[in-house]
Amino acid sequence: MFNEFYHDYKHYKLWNYNNPHVKTRASQESKILRQAHMIEKGMSLSSPRKGFGQEKITVLFEMLDQYLQMEFPADGMPFQNAICVLNEYVVLQRKMGYEKPEMLEKLKRFDRYRVPGKEAGIKYDTQENLMSHINQSYPEFFCSRHSMRQFSNEVVSTEEVKRAIEIAQKAPTACNRQATKVYMYTCEGTNKSIGKAIAGNTGFENEVKNYLVVTADVSAFYDSFERNQIYIEAGFFTMALVEALHYNGIGSCILQNGEYYKKNEEFKKICENIPDNERIVLFVAIGYYKEEFTYAVSLRKGVNDVFKVK
Repeated sequence: MFNEFYHDYKHYKLWNYNNPHVKTRASQESKILRQAHMIEKGMSLSSPRKGFGQEKITVLFEMLDQYLQMEFPADGMPFQNAICVLNEYVVLQRKMGYEKPEMLEKLKRFDRYRVPGKEAGIKYDTQENLMSHINQSYPEFFCSRHSMRQFSNEVVSTEEVKRAIEIAQKAPTACNRQATKVYMYTCEGTNKSIGKAIAGNTGFENEVKNYLVVTADVSAFYDSFERNQIYIEAGFFTMALVEALHYNGIGSCILQNGEYYKKNEEFKKICENIPDNERIVLFVAIGYYKEEFTYAVSLRKGVNDVFKVK
């Protein structure tokens, strides 16, 4: 077991993009995607701050310059996504009475690479329109669900969450072991404490009434070759869960758990009822849809970028 984990360590250390020696196209594009997401996330809040994210935008410009210097294609999805997001940021900030000339000049240099017809940033929508897709074809329903960072003040029904979990239980599971569990807390104090400790919910934590804590039971698996199975199990389950929540009129935003053991200990102290044999895999912020809202919309890679046939 130690040998297998050690090889995991070596492989991850070698190839994660925080390693300065990693110069793959995927590493550079992933940096750009993550940085652009910070901007679009801030735009998708109920009350975006005037002039927010300027330091992050400066870093994003540097990443785009480096990407071009490495001669990676400017028509690639991550590069195009960043340009679209930055342009949407300018539109939003102008509506708020904010404009930074230096930023506009820098953006002009990259706008000449923009492919016509590409759109990303934020989308304005209504509850009525979003829910109109529920009983349509599967592709239409599936694509109508988006990560939400705006929620109504209505208290989420535990019975409706339970119905969504019953649907999610049909998700694939290794040898039918069904190792995933979901914890929901009705105490306002517990949810606020979870929210303060989570990374990635800055700016909308006060709108979240409930967090679902998704765990997987380590004792459901054996031997070293199943060491990552808990993440696969919980991942399958959560994808089914957020779609089922959407079907029941509940918006959601999946928030990763950073997997620092001390942070996990902190979360378990807050929750109080998660046993040692279960690993917290991720969190899901949930709430009912507002009547009107915005959400982040990002470009997706082309199918030929992810589907390889030999």
